Amino acid sequence: MDNMAVDLSITDNPLSIPEHHLFEMAARVNKKRGFLFVSKVLGKHIPVHPLKPLLASGLLAFEYAEQKTGRPLKDKKDILKGFLSENHSDIQAAYQTLQAQRFTLPEAPLVIGFAETATALGHGVYDCMENASYVHTTREQISDTEPAITFVEEHSHATDQVCYAEHHVLDNQCPIILVDDELTTGKTVLNIIRDIQSKYPRKEYAVLSLLDWRTEAHRQAFSAAERELGITISTAALLSGRISFRGEPLSDSIHNYRPKLQGSHVCRTDIDLSGFFTSVTYQPETAPKEAGPFPYVKETGRFGLTPADRVSVHEACQKAAHHIEDFRRGNKTLVLGTGELMYVPMKIAAELSGAVFYQSTTRSPIHPAAREGYAVQNGYSFMNPEDESIRHFVYNLPDEGYDEVFLCFEKAVSDESLQPIFDIFKEKGMSHIHIVTISGRA
Repeated sequence: MDNMAVDLSITDNPLSIPEHHLFEMAARVNKKRGFLFVSKVLGKHIPVHPLKPLLASGLLAFEYAEQKTGRPLKDKKDILKGFLSENHSDIQAAYQTLQAQRFTLPEAPLVIGFAETATALGHGVYDCMENASYVHTTREQISDTEPAITFVEEHSHATDQVCYAEHHVLDNQCPIILVDDELTTGKTVLNIIRDIQSKYPRKEYAVLSLLDWRTEAHRQAFSAAERELGITISTAALLSGRISFRGEPLSDSIHNYRPKLQGSHVCRTDIDLSGFFTSVTYQPETAPKEAGPFPYVKETGRFGLTPADRVSVHEACQKAAHHIEDFRRGNKTLVLGTGELMYVPMKIAAELSGAVFYQSTTRSPIHPAAREGYAVQNGYSFMNPEDESIRHFVYNLPDEGYDEVFLCFEKAVSDESLQPIFDIFKEKGMSHIHIVTISGRA
């Protein structure tokens, strides 16, 4: 890490957000890209107030809407004030203001959030638009099911992505809004646009990201794609600039991901939330009729949400949170999503009372270092209990920082697969572990 350096220059900051509110830097264990902008507002690698990512989504949606309509949206300053605050009352007031400011665009768009990091960010953008539909891409492989979209995220640790939206969701002329946490080269965006255009051609795309680090050459590639495909691609970001990297990317596994101690005894609770959510017996038009049900829920957005679904998703998370309150055993609580499952646990966390923090596990291997100003102070790895062929990581767990954790899964998992995570939580002094499942068994 000491032989790496990233130089930054900011070129556009429309809301005058100090950059330290948006990200910190870390070294990535990836030969393709040696560094990572670790977001402080996504709820992925760094724990956050659960409303912060939703406010970030709102500000991004506002930037796009104002660009699209040419009209300023009221109360944006109040929302920004809450976004920049660390005071719970300010944050909550800003979110209430945001919820009252949903807008309708001239043409009903389809919002697509990128897995895994931007599934909640995209969902939050959809939340702000009265007439939008939503779906997120996924790395889930569903047997006997043909995805509607396939593309490659070239710089990622897991590159192949698909989208299982139904045919009618894409077979139209509606504008598509692609949402990601960061644009570095824009290649991933162009990859998905080309695939959509080859199957469901249309005229208008927009790309929304918290950070936009594209060079002039990368921006010219967008312009070339517009001319080649006969489309328009507009962009909006909270912060734009230029970056240059010096040094050699890390390629070796990092040694201190696993817990060193077993720790003390913990209490475990299993919480089944399947009664609050809508089971998905996923039978797409391209799948054989004999295909059975899949253990997913509709509210995640993996298979698509309509404008009419917005209220029901909110109510489901609200009711689930009310149920979870009965299981609370601590004064300081962590709600931990897993992989692509970000939005539903985040919304549940936002409805809980008291000191609640939210973050999610990830596939991304990042180098941890306990040094001031570095984004990833510690990290632990384990095999994903939902798919034990995939390694997951969790970062920035403070010693004795939480009394309890609510670990959220979409699908039911085995006790044996949970043991490595239990060992991590034990070492970190969490005395109560709640295993939360939002869908039933297949």
